[in-house]
Amino acid sequence: MIPSNDEYFFDLRGYTVIPRALDPAHLAAINAWIDALPPLETGQWLGNVYTQSYGGIDGINLQDIIEAGELFERLIDHPAWIDPVRHYLGPSTKPYIYEIFVNVRGTGGYIGVHSGGHNVDHYQRSGRRNGQWVCPMLSLLAPLTDVGPGDGATVVVPGSHKSDLPHPQQEGRGRITSGPGEVLEGAIEIHLEAGDALLFNDALCHGSAQRLNPGQRRMITIRYVPAMHAHRFGYQPSPELVSRLTPERLALVQPIAPRQRPVPPDRRGNP
Repeated sequence: MIPSNDEYFFDLRGYTVIPRALDPAHLAAINAWIDALPPLETGQWLGNVYTQSYGGIDGINLQDIIEAGELFERLIDHPAWIDPVRHYLGPSTKPYIYEIFVNVRGTGGYIGVHSGGHNVDHYQRSGRRNGQWVCPMLSLLAPLTDVGPGDGATVVVPGSHKSDLPHPQQEGRGRITSGPGEVLEGAIEIHLEAGDALLFNDALCHGSAQRLNPGQRRMITIRYVPAMHAHRFGYQPSPELVSRLTPERLALVQPIAPRQRPVPPDRRGNP
C-alpha cells in the first residue's frame, strides 16, 4: 500500500525518492564488477551485454545488463521499488522492462533535457485518469556512486508531466536539448546517495546536469512499461538467461513467450 501522502506528491511533482534502496554489499559488488571491465567502445559486445550511447556525451550504456548474471537479475523485481512500479503503472496492466542498463559517464558528460506532458504519444500520460493510475512509462534510476553538486545529477522540472506546453528553452516538441539540464529555468537537481533510487513518470521533463567533478557517474537505469509494449531495441533474452530466471522475473523480461514456426520434419537435425 502506497501512503496517500506519497501518492499526492508523486502525482503533483512526478517523482519520488526511495532512500537506501540497494544494500551496501550489493552496491559494492556491482561497482567491483564495473571496475574490472576492460575499456569499452560504443557498439562493442561483452558477452550478451552490448554497449550503446544516445549521443556520445552521455557516456557508455551497458544495455541489457541482466545478461551479466544474478548480481543484476536482482534488479528486475527489486523489493525496494517493484511494488511502487506496479502501483503507478496502473491496475489494468503488468510491468515489462522496456530498457535496463548501467550508464558510466565521465567528466563533462550529460544528457540533454527531453520529454514533457505536451509531448503526446502512447508512452506518456500525466499520471491519473478516472481515479486510477496511468503511467505507461516509469523510469527508475539508482546511482552506484554519490551524486551531489557537480556530479552530473538528474534534473527534472517538477510538475512538467502535466504541462500542455513545452518548456520555453526546450527544442522542438520534446526532443532532447543540445545542452546540459541545469541551464533550464525551473529545473532542479536530484541529489542522491549511492544506493538510493529515483522513480519518476517518464513524461516528466528531465535530463541531467553536466558532470564537473573528476571520476565517474555510475547509474542503473530501468524503464518499466505495460506488458503490451515492445523492447526499445528489440532485445530477446538469451536462452541462458531465460533458464536462470524465476517465473516472476521472466514475466518482467519476457511477458509473452516467442512463437516460432515449427521446423519441417525434413530439416530437423540437418546441417
